[in-house]
Amino acid sequence: MKIEHSMSPNSFYIKKENDSFTSYLGMLIAIASFAMLFIALLASYGVLRTRAGLWMSYTIGDIPLWLSWINTSVIVISSSTYYKVSHFFSEGNDNKTQFWLGATFLIGIVFLAMQWYLWNLLISDGFTISAHQAGAVFYMLSGLHALHIVGGLILLIWLSHKIKKSTTNHNSVKIVGLFWHFLTLVWITIFITVILL
Repeated sequence: MKIEHSMSPNSFYIKKENDSFTSYLGMLIAIASFAMLFIALLASYGVLRTRAGLWMSYTIGDIPLWLSWINTSVIVISSSTYYKVSHFFSEGNDNKTQFWLGATFLIGIVFLAMQWYLWNLLISDGFTISAHQAGAVFYMLSGLHALHIVGGLILLIWLSHKIKKSTTNHNSVKIVGLFWHFLTLVWITIFITVILL
């Protein structure tokens, strides 16, 4: 007996929707894992700071503090430029999508460069990873965040390539956006809890 397998006309679209949902869910799980890592580190920071008799004898200077404020503004701006990426992609304007994607990438590079400059400035002023617990926590959290920014930049390059090849959809743009906005939120949290408080 011959059995014929037939596919409905909508099966292809259903498969694409399932793939989109799977990739979206995968990114949510990845972000949840990263979030738990940062939460655990920030919780450890809170415990160490509470138990320490003298948290640190070093007071951050005006220049590093202002640089931290500027860098926080930079990463917030990068989230707003990525919002434009999503907006223009949904309108089908690939040129403006690529422009704002490139702008987001460049702003991410600026953030990393300023972070590197901030680290060098603090180290030259005696705020090192081995000087006290505060230094160890700051470099561990900001360094881990910087590594995730590098991962985000790689995702931006990947997305730009997919858009050029016309092999992407709005789901991919949303997934990369979720990760990028997450990194902005993480940095704001680090800035407030470790630098300002």
